[in-house]
Amino acid sequence: MKKAILSIVALSALGFSIASHAAPTVGATGMINFNGSINADSCVVHGNGASSAGGSVLNYPMGSVSVNALGTEAAPATAASGVATTLPVALNLQLECATGTSVELKLTPTVTVGKGIGVSGGAQNVQIMLMQGSTALDFAGGPVTLEAPLSGGQASVGLNAYYTLQAAKNVADVVTGDANGSVAYVLSYN
Repeated sequence: MKKAILSIVALSALGFSIASHAAPTVGATGMINFNGSINADSCVVHGNGASSAGGSVLNYPMGSVSVNALGTEAAPATAASGVATTLPVALNLQLECATGTSVELKLTPTVTVGKGIGVSGGAQNVQIMLMQGSTALDFAGGPVTLEAPLSGGQASVGLNAYYTLQAAKNVADVVTGDANGSVAYVLSYN
């Protein structure tokens, strides 16, 4: 009888031991993917306040702007109607280069209208003007190149973007709608 009891105790202990090593319950499973690319760019640009697509495309939302808040080509920061205040969209570009003492940022609008950047999407007789400080960038003659000193491989270029009337247009000439514009950039360093 002692042997039978010892056998039952031994088998019970073995059963508890096997149960304690049972496979864990599996929860969610999946995959973690890492995507990107390695490039040979020696200079990069980051835009505070912009969403970035792929590291080289910066998207700045201009918002919905009243025709009464549009500036003019000659004075982008001043509303032509005198009724509303024109608010800029700040482009605080941070430039980083591997070497050099200065960096050049060359800007070329996809479409040029007068001195500004042409828009697509439905709005008519408007454009986007860029200002550096109190100076409007003039794209009428082609691309505009801005230079900034590098300090520790970094430089900052502050610009403001405004929707404005095209030259010789007034508020009554504006057709409302989407107003999207693009400027290509190229960085080079010295």
